[in-house]
Amino acid sequence: MKTLHRCLFLFFMVGAALTSCGKKSPEKLVNTWQVTKIDTKIKLPESTKNAMMADAKMIFTKDGHYNTTGGIGADEGTYTMDKDGKTLSTVSAAGKGSTVYTIDDLSDEQLKLTNQGNTVTCMAVK
Repeated sequence: MKTLHRCLFLFFMVGAALTSCGKKSPEKLVNTWQVTKIDTKIKLPESTKNAMMADAKMIFTKDGHYNTTGGIGADEGTYTMDKDGKTLSTVSAAGKGSTVYTIDDLSDEQLKLTNQGNTVTCMAVK
């Protein structure tokens, strides 16, 4: 159970990084994102990963706020993206600290964030 809680915390804190050419605009991040895949540095059973993805959403708003819900844990706070769109920094208002993520992919359809070897892939909710 401790491992599950650690992984949930890590995934909540999983960041974002862009690898495509050109600058990525923060406006692309502003959306509701459904978590569709979780890859962890620590091997987890598929059932645990599925539980973490259950109704897991990340929401980023235009005014620089975020919140997460579902199996990845509930949190809210503020975020900033660097000018090149390669890193995402979050500061939790719920006392979970601050985290810096690498944005591996950010498009109108997909968001892929990495933090400490853990990766979360999300699809835009329409």
